Amino acid sequence: MGQSVRWTRMLVADFVRRRRRMSLTDHVTDGNSPVVAINQLAEERRAAGLATSAELAARAAIDPVLYERMEAGHLLPTKPEFDRLREALGGVAPERLYRVDILQILGAAEGYGGRTARNIIEGNRGSERLFVAQDEVTWLERREIPREKVDAFLSMSCGTLASPHLLLDTVAAARALGISFVATAGAAGCCGKPYLGLGQYDAGESFSQAKIRYAQSIGATTTVVWCTADQQTALNAAAHRKFRDGIEHPIREMQILGFLEEHVRALGDRMPWKREVRRSVLAEGHGEYSNVHTAAFEAEVRLLSLIPGVEVVGTYDGSIEDRSPCAGRSRPAWRGPWKADSTPEEVQARRVALADMAASYGADTVACQHQGCHQIWGRYASDRLAVRHAVSILAEALGCEHPDRAQAAAQLGDAAAVVEQTRPIWRTWGMTEDEALELARMQVAGGIFAADPLSCGHGAHGREAGVIPIDVLLGRSPGLVRPA
Repeated sequence: MGQSVRWTRMLVADFVRRRRRMSLTDHVTDGNSPVVAINQLAEERRAAGLATSAELAARAAIDPVLYERMEAGHLLPTKPEFDRLREALGGVAPERLYRVDILQILGAAEGYGGRTARNIIEGNRGSERLFVAQDEVTWLERREIPREKVDAFLSMSCGTLASPHLLLDTVAAARALGISFVATAGAAGCCGKPYLGLGQYDAGESFSQAKIRYAQSIGATTTVVWCTADQQTALNAAAHRKFRDGIEHPIREMQILGFLEEHVRALGDRMPWKREVRRSVLAEGHGEYSNVHTAAFEAEVRLLSLIPGVEVVGTYDGSIEDRSPCAGRSRPAWRGPWKADSTPEEVQARRVALADMAASYGADTVACQHQGCHQIWGRYASDRLAVRHAVSILAEALGCEHPDRAQAAAQLGDAAAVVEQTRPIWRTWGMTEDEALELARMQVAGGIFAADPLSCGHGAHGREAGVIPIDVLLGRSPGLVRPA
């Protein structure tokens, strides 16, 4: 059986299983409108003894046509509408209606952020300044108008700065593919969700509108985001304008994996491949979360399958098993609490368990769909299991990849050593050594993710004979050595 047929059958079977469990078939599009928020409104309505959507709409004082859109998943309620729906359903808990990620967009998730919106947006700039020198930055941190019009606005989100090599790889791959674009990150690439999550709807809408106006001003017909939350936020905002105000969204919204897949397929035999990347990849994602996450998960597998030398050996939903290090992300209450590792021994036990799990699929590499999951999984990489994002694997095949310094720093596990190794970087930003040390301490998390001394000689930073030392600048640590 050919590779293409094999991974297609595997993918279809895997996602059919998940969709059946979640009853996603209850939430279909009308042919023109995307599902922006899978929900349990219909189930809770029937449980409350309300036979029709019109009955609940009347009790919640919501236009019945708009409510039908909400129940179908095409439209999110506003926060006041959501509160009235909960009351009409007998005070049902928020998480019984929507998942946590959607509750955050609604401004209805408890404890979201815990900071100001600006602090949330800017919270990952420290990683950028610790791992990317000023003259290495290839994206804009302020929205500027280019001299010539472009086709795409690569709005690369704010959380991606925590692993800035992903931004470098994205820009490099887009250039190699001949795409006409402007790329931004940080505040200039954010979707405005931090404002929405804190209940500041007007500020969030203003942020979203400014992003649309910028994309139009540079000639872009497509806005491409890294973070699935960005796409959820954009689609929700577009649905509000369409169904409440009759305004069609003027820009195509895409997640980076589907966008790159589209361009790789369009180039076909003209793809500028530089090398085969011999990896057996287990694709990780969160198909349970939303249709946006499912689509990105599927696009991840399709993109990986197009890369010479890559074999996709399976898919793994990181939200289902507690063994997954990202199982605590947007975790629904019904799953119960998830315990994060707090000691080196717990980390090492999970590291071995993950390598064993991947090996059971025949995988030597895990590729996470979400940048946040990549950051978490990367701390558990080992000589037996590499953690590389699909965008970075594409960049490898195009000969333009960049070192994952954040992953190497976590595995070094020594904040002072990270500061010393990254000195050529953070000095370009005018940082003091104390400032760099504070950032490094956050990166190494008390050193609990330090690599196993037997695999990398961590005890003396690898100076033992025959052992390759961890090198943050080169992005060299267990799991980061490129396959031959």
